[in-house]
Amino acid sequence: MTAERADLPFQICGSCKGAWPTWDSFVLDPAVRLLGLQSTIANPDINLLVFEHGCGSTISILSRRLRHLLPEPDPGDPPARLLGTDQCRGHCLHLEDLEACDAPCSNARDRELILIVQRMKKGDSGFAGGRSARG
Repeated sequence: MTAERADLPFQICGSCKGAWPTWDSFVLDPAVRLLGLQSTIANPDINLLVFEHGCGSTISILSRRLRHLLPEPDPGDPPARLLGTDQCRGHCLHLEDLEACDAPCSNARDRELILIVQRMKKGDSGFAGGRSARG
């Protein structure tokens, strides 16, 4: 994860200019709704979590900015990128698909972020993994 400047807000709405100082203030804001994951075949570091703001705009966050919520990955070889292959279950092909994926794919971790964000929005503070980190 890249370091972010502490003096800047986590996110600013491009439409209404509303600002969220931290990742958790953004995720927990009731006016922010998770729409889904937009995946890229070439590079998982540019996958986007797409949110809708109450003002009607969409806000995209690089999924890597919230990966600190996930448990550390298993050491060793990273999983293969299955998006677009015969082994792909197809979840990442549809933005509105909020399901987890159990395929051994590099996108499976970002799909787990979807579940974590949903649990956080429901007030479940016992989500798995989750290192506390700013940014």
